[in-house]
Amino acid sequence: MSVRHTIELNDMELFLRIQYSDLEAFDLLYNKYWHPLFSFANKLLRSYDDAQDIVQTVFISIWEKRATITIQQSLESYLFQAVRFQSLKKLESLLSTPEQIERVQEELLPTFNDILHRLQEQDLVKQIQKEISSLSPRTQEIFLLSREYKLSIAEIALKLGISEQTVKNQLHIALKTLRHSIAITLIFYFN
Repeated sequence: MSVRHTIELNDMELFLRIQYSDLEAFDLLYNKYWHPLFSFANKLLRSYDDAQDIVQTVFISIWEKRATITIQQSLESYLFQAVRFQSLKKLESLLSTPEQIERVQEELLPTFNDILHRLQEQDLVKQIQKEISSLSPRTQEIFLLSREYKLSIAEIALKLGISEQTVKNQLHIALKTLRHSIAITLIFYFN
């Protein structure tokens, strides 16, 4: 069936054709959703390259698993949930990588701070505060200086008289401890 004929198909009809290896239907779906999915991933990760990779991963997965995927809700919801899931996996990966700590500090932590200020779910805020209070006093102090006072790694190191690497290590420990709560917060914020 040519692209001109499939353009009238709804998402589920397109997906049914994709399940039968219809490349034209896949191209239509890809072209319809690539930009909204990319924008969503970019909003979550604040990285053009990571957002592109996430969307590509989702579409590759759909094509590779087309014969076995079962969609319970709308295809659009399925795609956005898949991008959200892949973005959160990427975020968790970044939070557990010491080399990425500056990017997390500069790009993702401010988003997290904004989320905390807007969050209406007091139980989640209490849980995050509980997790922060479980950190060692030094890690807690460094994390709060970066989060509440928005000091850079260099500024924290200078203020506390410690090396920048020590600050990075302590922020890594804090973020690793908090990454689950951060991921949950992002899910609530971007729903």
